[in-house]
Amino acid sequence: MRLGEDEVRKERMFCGCRHGRVLLLDRKQNEIVLWDPDTGDHRRVGIPPEIDGKEKIVWNEAALCAAADDDGHVHGGFSCCPFNVALVGVASNNTQMFACFYTSETGRWSNLIFTPAPFLVFAFVDPGILVGHSLYWFPTGLGSAILQFDLDRQTLAVIEWPSNPNCYSHYMSQIFLAEGGYLGLVTLSYDSLQIWERKVCSEGVTRWVLQRTAELNKVLELGSGVKTSHLVRLGYAEDVKVMLLCADSSVFMLQIDSLQSRKLWETNIMSSLHPYASTYVAVIKFSLAANYGLRKFGKVSRLLTVIGKVQRWITGA
Repeated sequence: MRLGEDEVRKERMFCGCRHGRVLLLDRKQNEIVLWDPDTGDHRRVGIPPEIDGKEKIVWNEAALCAAADDDGHVHGGFSCCPFNVALVGVASNNTQMFACFYTSETGRWSNLIFTPAPFLVFAFVDPGILVGHSLYWFPTGLGSAILQFDLDRQTLAVIEWPSNPNCYSHYMSQIFLAEGGYLGLVTLSYDSLQIWERKVCSEGVTRWVLQRTAELNKVLELGSGVKTSHLVRLGYAEDVKVMLLCADSSVFMLQIDSLQSRKLWETNIMSSLHPYASTYVAVIKFSLAANYGLRKFGKVSRLLTVIGKVQRWITGA
């Protein structure tokens, strides 16, 4: 069975993609759908019944290949690759956050795990980011923080925002895997970019350390003295650490480690970009999606024209 574009857009919320699989939340059927766009194959996983959609509401999920840590493993179809799913949500009138974990090898969900919200939390809008054996999300609400779901320990923790950053908005920030396996955070303002890493200091306390600051107009090659008046993060390619940004009316790629950027196109339409890395095609397909449903997954000719340029730019070929 192939999931049609109209079916996906109408009933399902896009929650991200990883290891060649797209993750969708079907609120109508109260289930999660994992979809392989290359083959059309998919799997459905029912959400635990105790999550009623009223007192407890699922807001995001993340899918992982269960064999991703095995040496030499190549991600393939559902028949040869077991998968795991983590979900996060909000409960108790926006004062509690919860998570649970599913593995296809047992077909079971873990018990719900709760932690107090650091402020009123309404949702988890952005896809989760995998750093080591933990998933990280930005809670959307009346404050700035990061939620960590430790997959090994099955625990939740709230990580505070850096002190004195150039930005407190998660819409202008990006979680990433820093060198050495540390948790990293990029924060953007209209005139600067900061790169933070969370490290254990000499006193034995884990804290954010500012690693680098750069002028945004130089990074994006906007020209000397040019200051953007509109800036937002549109998406992130986790495997290659590439941010997709909209500055004024231009869309850019920005590689975090090198701070190299490239302008992709001009646009007057603001919408999320979800990079999909195919296990069958040796390129990255940039697929345009609205925040709450796919618009034209894998069929946007304007985006596909940049595939060759994107691949050469990322690989240096």
